[in-house]
Amino acid sequence: PEHYRPRRVQGRIALVGDAAGYVTKCSGEGIYFAAKSGRMAAEEIVKLMDGGKHLPTQTEIEQTYLKKYDGAYGPTYAVLDILQKVFYSNNGAREAFVELCNSKYVQQVTFDSYLYKTVQGNNPLDDLKLLGETVGSLIKGYSIAKPDQEFSNPVESQKRI
Repeated sequence: PEHYRPRRVQGRIALVGDAAGYVTKCSGEGIYFAAKSGRMAAEEIVKLMDGGKHLPTQTEIEQTYLKKYDGAYGPTYAVLDILQKVFYSNNGAREAFVELCNSKYVQQVTFDSYLYKTVQGNNPLDDLKLLGETVGSLIKGYSIAKPDQEFSNPVESQKRI
């Protein structure tokens, strides 16, 4: 899945991991988010049960587990969604992305973000500089990249039918 599921809680059933749509778009990684969301859901449901005296409602699960998960990881998914839309859309954007990957700052932020599973902005001044470099790389990428070619292979497609 490329997005959170529209309903991640139904009744007293809470979706976690891939079932909930907790997969990062840029890398397809989901093991960490599966384990983390499973643990968060279980901990919140156990608290809500109050030693077995109460069955949690859908609203209670949404207001605890989902609220905490979205608060912790929502910004990460939002940034990765923006990056995918900006850099994975066509050849010019992909050329810009490749150029930006030469930056030591980009490499460090990427490594830290992957390691800590949250978007890392290490230095506001460097982040602003990176924004300028990104715009410059996009302009350059669009100016030198060949246009995307339409993919069509009817002969091969017919063989598979």
